[in-house]
Amino acid sequence: MHILNTQPLSWGVAKKTKPLRAKPIVTLLVDKSVMAKFLVDTLEAREPVGPDAMFCIGQSNDAWQQTAKKLLAKYNVTDIDSDGWMVCEPKPENSVEFIEVTREVLEAAGAWEAYVEAGHGFLRGQWGQTYDGEANLQKFAIGDFIARNREDVTDQWVVQRKIWMNSYTALA
Repeated sequence: MHILNTQPLSWGVAKKTKPLRAKPIVTLLVDKSVMAKFLVDTLEAREPVGPDAMFCIGQSNDAWQQTAKKLLAKYNVTDIDSDGWMVCEPKPENSVEFIEVTREVLEAAGAWEAYVEAGHGFLRGQWGQTYDGEANLQKFAIGDFIARNREDVTDQWVVQRKIWMNSYTALA
């Protein structure tokens, strides 16, 4: 298994332009003692439910979780809908670094042969699934995008192409 090293790659800058809906996980699962037994099945990985997390739903009905602190750092809560979901609009000043996963990017990172052999690649972020004893891995494919926090480059994640095209705008 090959884990993509994104550090030496050339990154662009983009911002998220579409809102999301969010609810505290605690309101979805009342008994905290069993929360870790449940998994959030995101597009990139499965991960245990975090007791302090917000459950988020994006424009394509994709699901993920993040802490309330991270959510409020990147989004403004603009409404609460009739089902109790917070409507969260991206803050205009919030931006991420990004790269599009292409053959050229994978060749530059020395990961093309491993990608071809496996039929996918892996990225290590701050969350994700455990594969072969390696924690916090997310799967990616050619055409997907990798985004990362501009202040903390270890906070990186995979965004499937359709979601990226529908939710982000490149700035540079």
